[in-house]
Amino acid sequence: MKAISLATVILLTCLTGSASAYEIGDTVADFSLPDLEGTAHALHDNLGGIVVLNFFTTWCVGCNEEAAHLENEIWQAYQGRNVTVIAIDIAEPVSLVQGWSEALGITYNIWLTPDWDLFGLFPGALNIPYNAILGPDMAIRYASIGFDLNAITGMIDTILAEGQVPVVASSWGDVKMLFR
Repeated sequence: MKAISLATVILLTCLTGSASAYEIGDTVADFSLPDLEGTAHALHDNLGGIVVLNFFTTWCVGCNEEAAHLENEIWQAYQGRNVTVIAIDIAEPVSLVQGWSEALGITYNIWLTPDWDLFGLFPGALNIPYNAILGPDMAIRYASIGFDLNAITGMIDTILAEGQVPVVASSWGDVKMLFR
């Protein structure tokens, strides 16, 4: 009986994915990937800002549909407010991704990863399109398969609003006002 139970636990662990996968609230460890010019960038270079991580491929229909929204309603609208969009492409030739980016007029950051390993660390990222929002501390605040503009901009606005009352300048009266 114990052997069957142990086998069941091992099988379920394998089917549900790695125990090291991130969950909402987890802080994402730093990683570095090259951009379209081959320059390596580290995720934690954006520490203190908000990061919208977009996992995509050029052949994904949903990814192509959301690219214009990421460019216009998120990147262009929020870049002056310490919000960065980083799109991570999976295992496609640089020339293909460059052509895709130029054809769509994409100016946000595009990084390249050679395999699915990074995607597998994020909850649901093996299903694309996939988006996650990291707060200033690099903790995952939002994650979703697909694209929901209102949810993404709502979370960005919420995180931005949280930063408007500096802890060092607040008083007990300020805190009580937040909960009225």
